[in-house]
Amino acid sequence: ERFGMKLPSYSDTRVSVHLIYNSGVLVVREASKMIGNKKLDQDVYEQNIGFWDRAWGGVKAPYTQMPDLPYINSIPITLQQAGSKSVLDLGCGSGWLTIFLAREGFEVTGVDLAKHAVELGQQWAQQENLNNAQFEASDITDLSYPDHSFDAIVANSIFEHLTYELAETALNRMLRLLRPGGLFFGCFDKVGGGPGEYYELEDGTHVYTDKGRRGMLLRFFDDEELRGLMNSWTVTSMETIESGSRIVWAHT
Repeated sequence: ERFGMKLPSYSDTRVSVHLIYNSGVLVVREASKMIGNKKLDQDVYEQNIGFWDRAWGGVKAPYTQMPDLPYINSIPITLQQAGSKSVLDLGCGSGWLTIFLAREGFEVTGVDLAKHAVELGQQWAQQENLNNAQFEASDITDLSYPDHSFDAIVANSIFEHLTYELAETALNRMLRLLRPGGLFFGCFDKVGGGPGEYYELEDGTHVYTDKGRRGMLLRFFDDEELRGLMNSWTVTSMETIESGSRIVWAHT
């Protein structure tokens, strides 16, 4: 138990799969899994917040090495071609994409649920004297910025940590935050589960219960679900890269 939550009763408990990371892709191994029909509630979501607070809480300094991702250089190029200037980086973590875009001259606001992650991003921006990189701690599903505040929104590898309903809520809010014609970039990672024990919410989202990942949400969005999430957007491209992640560009 955590935050006074008791897990629901399950109609089926079975041996399923354990998953490990291999070159950025989750690979099948053995694990235990509980099947149920529980919905996301406040207790479960608070456990998710607690997971990210713990995950970032032990990080002492910003990790300033840029990741080796095949699509990273296309992001500023596409934004520049569209004339974007102000960019919102959602689920920024300690800020690598915020910093990367700020170096390219964009006015970037990085937002993350974990307060300490945001503090690390602020340290990094200060180290590089990047006055055009700002960071704020906020829940991406409840953003308080005025409508039409940004030219573009980037959301790299965050949706797999949301339920379908939360992802839908976040994307609908993004539509309002963007100026007319504003751009959206999203990387939807290929995930299968993750190491450890978990139970499933009714939409298939995994909620981890083991000590290392207690409270973490993890979900794979298949192509049909992804198209459903983006049905209010004009999608200009959806590409599956070698890792299995889907790269999506869209506009309002």
